[in-house]
Amino acid sequence: MNLDYPTILFFFVITNIFNLALFTYQYFFHHKKWYLSVFIMGILFQTIAMILIGFRKNLPFIITVQLSNFFLISSFALTSFGLISYDNKIRKNIFWLFSIFTLIFYCSFLLVAEDDIKRIIIQIIACSFFYGISAYILFTNKEKYKFSLIIGSALISYSIFQLYRANILYQVEQPYHFLEGSTIDNWYLVISVFIVSTLRIGYIMLLKEIDENIIILKNKIIETDKLKLEELNNTKDKLFSIIAHDLRSPFNSIIGFSDLLNDNIKTLKTEKTKEYLSFINSAAKNTLTLLDNLLNWAKSQTGQINFNQKQIILTLIIGEIIELSNSTAAAKKIALTKNSIDDIKVYADEEMLRIILRNLVSNAIKFTNTGGNISILTKKEKLQIEIAVSDNGVGMNNDTKNKLFKLETNVSTIGTANEKGSGLGLILCKEFIEKHGGKIWVESKLGKGSVFKFTLPLVKEV
Repeated sequence: MNLDYPTILFFFVITNIFNLALFTYQYFFHHKKWYLSVFIMGILFQTIAMILIGFRKNLPFIITVQLSNFFLISSFALTSFGLISYDNKIRKNIFWLFSIFTLIFYCSFLLVAEDDIKRIIIQIIACSFFYGISAYILFTNKEKYKFSLIIGSALISYSIFQLYRANILYQVEQPYHFLEGSTIDNWYLVISVFIVSTLRIGYIMLLKEIDENIIILKNKIIETDKLKLEELNNTKDKLFSIIAHDLRSPFNSIIGFSDLLNDNIKTLKTEKTKEYLSFINSAAKNTLTLLDNLLNWAKSQTGQINFNQKQIILTLIIGEIIELSNSTAAAKKIALTKNSIDDIKVYADEEMLRIILRNLVSNAIKFTNTGGNISILTKKEKLQIEIAVSDNGVGMNNDTKNKLFKLETNVSTIGTANEKGSGLGLILCKEFIEKHGGKIWVESKLGKGSVFKFTLPLVKEV
């Protein structure tokens, strides 16, 4: 299979001009990225080199050989670097490696410029070197695009073929003239045109594949944002419900009973007065707890709560919470006990820990019948401690358990003494516990009580 110079020129130059136009269009109208401009420059350099080689009989040696090979070796480096940068990463180490070896290969070429065989072998080694590194990076990149693997396979196959060609040329003893009837050179031309076309078309398809993946990713982000927006809307509706109903209702009770007292203070019996005052006191306490939770949750959502972890003696905080909750528990004749290790220290935000325990104990009192028992238990593990607030109250079914800890699904339930709430306390607990890197869960059976458990770190995470 013999090809003359005009045919060779036609194959390479026309193909490259077409590719230049195609990639320039891609650059200006689809992917105005720096790596694509590097790739285009590589094609341009190769086109210049081929034109100079094609006219070597009519131009000086320094132009047709020395200058053309500078463009050719540089084109291998530029094309390869543009190709492996498709993920928009600037690989500085590879850039300097390619720059240094471009210089090394060209200097080596100048030393043997008069020897056709050695000159072409250096070209082949340079091509195989740059394409081989490109193939390796394409194969090992975390982003395994289909067309990046196809391009990598084409590059490694071409590098192997080139090295095989170099081995044949090395064994040639008679004078050698490039592209003048050599079978291996003719096959080289055909395979080169095929590989170059595959590589460049594959690169276009790779960029298209990346675009499709970006669109899919953006759609996922939009879908996630949509879900978050729906969740925020549910949160907003829940907050308005709390403010409009759960916060308003206790004030109506307080105003109602205080009006009764005010209007009938002279005629009411002592027992009835105490009963009304008890209602007012209970409603005020419940309202204050609700308001505290509402404010703490709002601060948490807006990032206004400082998170200051430090070593805390857990039993002291538990003792404080029991002492504060004793009066509420005593009203229902509920026994509050603790079973914790005295010297155990946790790494936590002190105020958040108080809010968590206060809400869990308050919740246990709310759903425990008169004369019941509530215990706070601790269990030490390797790097964390498990804290449990256990009661023998009304318990809950699986459906109710699944609705806990979510603002959009959590519904407040009336307590055993008609106590009202918002369900916000458990959500606040979950958020604060997760801020510490812990988790919260509940074990419960209807009619047999509940155990709310959560974990906290014992030491600061490194």
